[in-house]
Amino acid sequence: MMKKINYKIKSLSIELDKSIQLKELNGVIKKFKKDTDNKYEVKTSITFSFESGTLILSRTRKPYLKLVKNINDKK
Repeated sequence: MMKKINYKIKSLSIELDKSIQLKELNGVIKKFKKDTDNKYEVKTSITFSFESGTLILSRTRKPYLKLVKNINDKK
């Protein structure tokens, strides 16, 4: 049941305390990426202010067909 719900989540926003260390977020990010289907790409965004921060994880659908090759892609 929980696995079906994880696939329906498109975006996750977590408010962070100013005392949190970035290495503590690695587990959350890895689990979100692991639960993501190959059809989707995970984008991670972290913003900070003086009092707190926000971690935003979002899933975006990969294109069905890539017409332009990225010159930065390595083989």
